[in-house]
Amino acid sequence: MTTTYPLHAGFTVADQPFPKHADVVIAGAGIMGCAAAYYLARRGLSAVVLDKSRIAGQQSSRAWGFVRQQGRESAEVPLMMASIPLWETLERELNFDLEWRQGGCLYVASSDDDWTSFQQWMDVAREHGLDTRTLDRKQIDSVVTGMQGPALGGLYTASDGQAEPRRAAAAFA
Repeated sequence: MTTTYPLHAGFTVADQPFPKHADVVIAGAGIMGCAAAYYLARRGLSAVVLDKSRIAGQQSSRAWGFVRQQGRESAEVPLMMASIPLWETLERELNFDLEWRQGGCLYVASSDDDWTSFQQWMDVAREHGLDTRTLDRKQIDSVVTGMQGPALGGLYTASDGQAEPRRAAAAFA
């Protein structure tokens, strides 16, 4: 039998009886731990999530929430590419506003070393068929209006997105 606890950010269940059995025990109630428990439960497994504080009380409360394929190690890119379609429907699936927006991710090069590394990373993007492209300053200004400061160029992936990690962790919990 699976025990379900109504969890949300800031809510503790210290007064709840600890389950006598769990198929999986997860350390950490951030977005990764809560998402893992959610997907395990969808497969019929019981999971217990343990944390020293609260849901999204550590790194998930400080993260910027980037859901990006861009700038990753080549081995990580297929996993991130597979995650984008999940994020596109996750608010509806969880019935929760995750503050999801798919406005792309732009890295701006302010040095020759940055610009060189962006151009080199394009090999990874091409290998995986990502929609990443390099931008000159005029193209950057068309993506981000009002940006000030130096920019030699940019690396832009239109399909990247962002969500609020605290909300996502709470929704999965």
